[in-house]
Amino acid sequence: QGLGPLWSAVAGTMAEIIDIEPFLAADLEGRSEALPDAAVSVARHWRRAFGAVGFAQVLGHGVPDDVINNAYSTARRFFDLPDDVKQRYDLGKGYGAGGYIRQGGERVSATASKPDGSDLLGAEKARPPDRVESMIVHRAEHDPIPVEVEDYQKNLYLYFDEMLRLLRALMRLTACSLDLPLDIFEAHYFGDSKAENTLRMAYYPARRDGDQKLPEGQLRYGEHTDYTGFTILWQDHNSRGPQTDRHGATPPQGGLQVRMPDGSWADVPPVAGAFTINAGDLIQVWTNDIFLSNLHRVVNPPEEDRDSRLSLVFFTGPSPETVVECLPTCLGPERPARYMPITAGQHLQRKLQVSNK
Repeated sequence: QGLGPLWSAVAGTMAEIIDIEPFLAADLEGRSEALPDAAVSVARHWRRAFGAVGFAQVLGHGVPDDVINNAYSTARRFFDLPDDVKQRYDLGKGYGAGGYIRQGGERVSATASKPDGSDLLGAEKARPPDRVESMIVHRAEHDPIPVEVEDYQKNLYLYFDEMLRLLRALMRLTACSLDLPLDIFEAHYFGDSKAENTLRMAYYPARRDGDQKLPEGQLRYGEHTDYTGFTILWQDHNSRGPQTDRHGATPPQGGLQVRMPDGSWADVPPVAGAFTINAGDLIQVWTNDIFLSNLHRVVNPPEEDRDSRLSLVFFTGPSPETVVECLPTCLGPERPARYMPITAGQHLQRKLQVSNK
């Protein structure tokens, strides 16, 4: 009941759903005895999902509905501001530094590479720049705070804190799934050195009557893998009402697609109340391909569609000095290490530099 992946037809596609509440309920601070079977079952299914396509939709996460709705409405109010007002919060340093990034300021398909960052595609072979605006929050003193948006800092920092809580649970769940001590990732993500965690509000403007034809090959967000740890994504769940509506929500068109093992692309519409989680490159290196960092993209809506799309993307990663190398339970005589050790910060910066070209 609520354990493990349920294969559910959503709008004619398949989406894997994992209810992690049994693990969260059992993984209590100070617990000394072994986890119950229900919690271990969640961990097994977590490993299976990320070994198949590197994605899962997660229920039972415990993030309050009002925190989600308030963060989403705050982001929406920011992107509804006039362009010249939004530009005041552009730090002029490209994606990754924080603040506002105008449409066309990123070309994420240029970052396609092997999980260790080798064989980067580069801007010359990539798609045209992405059809997305972004606003970045680091939960740090240097964050630009738009004074025009009431409760901007309050609502987004509350959301950020909830994402950190969920991240800690996901890293412990991952450790359990790999037969490792539950706190093995703790020092890399929650130690003295600041981890690479970023909230990105991604706004995909609506097409308007009279707009010019899109450049050939341009997408809302080109195909790529995520650079570091797990990504916790709140897709746009509802174009006509509250984001956390469990009944009758209608997501806007032109959303997330994931590459399947046969090379085809599959839609991943949001499941009501669920976060979409995917593994980044460093997770694949750490686990020696047991967890996959999979290609994904955000496609254009139909020509006649006039809805915008807004997603809340929480990128996670270990502290920059973390050396990522094969974990001890992920290799053996029949499974040697497939990647050389890499430093988390260097890997991230290499990807960001290519994306901003």
